[in-house]
Amino acid sequence: MAMRISSSMYRHIYLVFLVLSVFNLAAAQVKKGPVAKFTFNNKAGYDEVSGIKAKLRGVTYTNDRFGNKNNAVYLYGNANSYINLGSHKALKPRQGSISIWVRLEGEIWSGKGREMNSIIITKNAEGDDFYEAYDIIYFLDTKKISAVCSKDSTNQITIHSIERFRLFKWHHLVMTYDDNSLAFYIDGALEKRLVKNFETKFLATDSVMVGVTANKKNNRFSDGTFDDIEFYDRVLTDEEVYELYNAPNPYKNRIILNWVLAGLGVALLIVLIIIYIRYRIRIALKREKERMSLANTALENELRVHRALMNPHFIFNSLNGLQNFILTNATEAANDYLVKFSKLIRKILESNMSDTITLELEIELLERYLEIEDMRFEENIAHNITVDPSIVISTTVIPIMMLQPFVENAIWHGLLNKDGDKAISISFNLYEKKYIQCIIEDNGIGRKLPGNDDLEKKSLATLFIRQRLELLNKIHNLHCSLAIEDKPGRQGTIVRIILPVLNA
Repeated sequence: MAMRISSSMYRHIYLVFLVLSVFNLAAAQVKKGPVAKFTFNNKAGYDEVSGIKAKLRGVTYTNDRFGNKNNAVYLYGNANSYINLGSHKALKPRQGSISIWVRLEGEIWSGKGREMNSIIITKNAEGDDFYEAYDIIYFLDTKKISAVCSKDSTNQITIHSIERFRLFKWHHLVMTYDDNSLAFYIDGALEKRLVKNFETKFLATDSVMVGVTANKKNNRFSDGTFDDIEFYDRVLTDEEVYELYNAPNPYKNRIILNWVLAGLGVALLIVLIIIYIRYRIRIALKREKERMSLANTALENELRVHRALMNPHFIFNSLNGLQNFILTNATEAANDYLVKFSKLIRKILESNMSDTITLELEIELLERYLEIEDMRFEENIAHNITVDPSIVISTTVIPIMMLQPFVENAIWHGLLNKDGDKAISISFNLYEKKYIQCIIEDNGIGRKLPGNDDLEKKSLATLFIRQRLELLNKIHNLHCSLAIEDKPGRQGTIVRIILPVLNA
């Protein structure tokens, strides 16, 4: 009974054939690599396909065309400097391609026979004429490079380069041959392809020589650098030759890695330098801050001495004022004066050893001071102190002894010598969140009086305050300031001082 094949089985058979066809096509598209390869990378003097060593005589390893060290071989242009690649069959394909990179350093006229320098050669038979199975030669007379294949004296094919061959420059040379033709490429471009019509044969015992002819009649040499010699057992296409010419640096990734590592090293060095500089700056700033802190401490101590000197002077003047009340039998005024004076003295003594003070206490001290000065001089000095509602005076801390000297100057140098109404106003405003701006304004005669040079000089207390503000700015990176100006026409003085809020 005949077996029937279903449509489903047909589909499966078709798929199997389709898969096999795809695999065969993919295999056909895979290009076969070289059968022998000498790259000389890292002083490797052997065939990287078979592992067979070459004989390198009188050579030096040097840089290749990419600048990689010890990746090419330099020949010195004499009988004792050459490369013997060996005589194994992979170097002598019946049809094939030979690829070589060369940089000729000069023309070698020494030797005998034909005036040429041999690049690479192997023999087809014994003898001194028409022996080149394949040969690449630089001719000294024409300055051109040629590819040669010989059968015997009856048939020899030679292709000469179109242009003169440039010395001291890397060139890529490829010759391809089979029974039908010979082709020669220079730097990826086809120079010429000629009909050959003979089988290339080789002398089995003869080696493939680089840089020397190894021939008694024509004994010539080459001076230059040789690299990346490859042998193929097939004729390369124009595209394959061009790809060989444009082959990338095999150490490109390593070079990139080296550059990356070098960049990282430089970056690390820069980071370390920055860290060191920042460390040195930090140390210098710390020392400068300590120095300024000591200077500030010294200034504070000097200020305390000044306050200690000022207080007896103020007490002495106040007691004189109290004595005047007693002598004039102003008992009630004397009693009132004494009460105010004692409260002020107590507040001064309580705050005397501190460097800071709350704004509330500062305002209270200014109030009591103004009341006592008003009673002592009987000048009926009107005073007004205003505070920005957004400021909590009980918790706002400012430097001590920064305002009283300006109030005292306003009274002594501005108001006492003025006729008519006398007024002084003090206002406190919040300034850029972390500062308090205090404005002290009077309607006196100003700081300058004709013929009185002493009044034109800054007081010692004002100098101390300026120095303290400068130190506070440097130590705490603040922007405190002090400005004093006279109103036009001697109508009074305005003091603007910006103090830091020193709350912890």
